[in-house]
Order: sequence, then C-alpha cells, then structure tokens
Amino acid sequence: MLQELTARSGATVWAIASMLFFLAVWVFVAVRVFRARPEELDALARLPLEGDGDPAELPAGTRPRA
Repeated sequence: MLQELTARSGATVWAIASMLFFLAVWVFVAVRVFRARPEELDALARLPLEGDGDPAELPAGTRPRA
C-alpha cells in the first residue's frame, strides 16, 4: 500500500530533482570560489562584521546595538 502511494505521488522525481539542484548549486559555488582572485577574497575577508564598525560609520538615523 505504501509503495503504491509513493509510486503514484512522484516523490522519486522530486527527490532526484532536489538532489540535482543541490549538486548544481554546490558546483556553481565551488567553481566561483576557485576562480576568484586572491585580492578579491582578501577584501571580502576584511569586511567588518555587523556591529564591529565605528558608530560614526553607521548610516544616518541608526544607532549601534548593545
């Protein structure tokens, strides 16, 4: 009974499609990281985390969180 339900629901197709989607996104990110220039990655690594900047650098109308 359960096998008939899963066979008719198309769950297998969705499982395979989601696995292929995950693989495609993973390959895209991996290729993008390996093709990135080291200078670009260094610049991204040096970006301040939220709340690490000076309060003077915050946009107008905002205040730092405690």
